[in-house]
Amino acid sequence: MTTSTLSSAPVGNRLRTWFQAIRFFSFTASVVPILVGSVLAWRASDVNVALVLAMLVASVACQAGANLANDFYDHRSGVDTFDSLGPSKVIQQGLLSPTEVRRGMVVAFALATAVGVGIAMTTDWVVFWLAFASLAIAYGYTAGPKPLGYIALGEIAVFFAMGPAMVVGSFYVLTGHVSVASVLTSIPIGFLVAAILHANNIRDIEPDRGAGKRTLATILGRRGATIEFTILVVGAYLLIVAMILKHPGLWPVGLTGLSLPLALNLIRATGGNPDEASMNRVLRQTAGLHLRFGFLLIGGLLIVTLLERT
Repeated sequence: MTTSTLSSAPVGNRLRTWFQAIRFFSFTASVVPILVGSVLAWRASDVNVALVLAMLVASVACQAGANLANDFYDHRSGVDTFDSLGPSKVIQQGLLSPTEVRRGMVVAFALATAVGVGIAMTTDWVVFWLAFASLAIAYGYTAGPKPLGYIALGEIAVFFAMGPAMVVGSFYVLTGHVSVASVLTSIPIGFLVAAILHANNIRDIEPDRGAGKRTLATILGRRGATIEFTILVVGAYLLIVAMILKHPGLWPVGLTGLSLPLALNLIRATGGNPDEASMNRVLRQTAGLHLRFGFLLIGGLLIVTLLERT
């Protein structure tokens, strides 16, 4: 399919193609941390809803840019092919040209930067530099001379950018300070985001090795990578238990335990040496676990706040 053919495609088809390209289904990874930080801020004081919405826009735009960058640079390096299970495949299927994907990446990152500047102008420029660091991580995951995702730093980068940076950052934007609670609560969210990426890397162990891409999964091997996945998932729940033991008044966040059956099923599935297709389902279900855990945590925090205010 040529670029001219792409440009003349019906608007509805074009929109569906771009939703596929930005991997719209994955945006819970950038929405949940902002909402967690915002609810924590509401527990401490009143919040500016406009700032919450602005942070959501910036966060989603940054993730969309990261997804497009991932498709563009992995296609250019030869890591992604038509048979790959991971990417959106809009390039491989001829739905979008590499140039269009790159332009979309630039637009998404520009939008995230512009909104970030607006937030910083109304709050604190420390916020801009924190947001800039997250954007640099998003871009540098697959781009640059030494992409983070190619030198076994992907999970660490994602943990920071979509865990502490987003949760603590949004809390800081809304309150003007950092609390111990915001830092501690950000860690389980970061663990589960990292688990999503790690599930992706377990699935791609053999293709990544063949392409010379070094991830923690390729270094640790299947058994070691499975243990790491277990630590990330179980660690999220253990931290919630520790928070409740330290501060019994936080007992409503124990609602996150309702997602534990799914977590245990994913651990069992990963340990069962599944094939690539099965591991692809584990990947999507891990994203679903992050969503369930996140919204149950948000619900628990809302209950805590309402109980404290009555």
